[in-house]
Amino acid sequence: MAVYLSPFGGVGAQFFDNTGNPLAGGKIYSYAAGTNTPQATYTTYLGNVAHSNPIILDAAGRTPAGGETWLDVTQVYKFVLQTSTNVLIST
Repeated sequence: MAVYLSPFGGVGAQFFDNTGNPLAGGKIYSYAAGTNTPQATYTTYLGNVAHSNPIILDAAGRTPAGGETWLDVTQVYKFVLQTSTNVLIST
């Protein structure tokens, strides 16, 4: 499968809450664009290991598994960023 690096949290991106603190335990949901249908993202450029959906951010507000998020080139994505308590930060 061909994949590309996500422009939303691709490598080493750090996410913050609305007060500027690292978004520890935050959640990134990935969906097919325009829907609420979950869509897979991947941990490596090989596109062979899927992230959990949602991706749970570490204590520093970064994605696990090396901090990489890769996307299927044949798909269009929508991302939803929430706090660990499900408060919406961004779509």
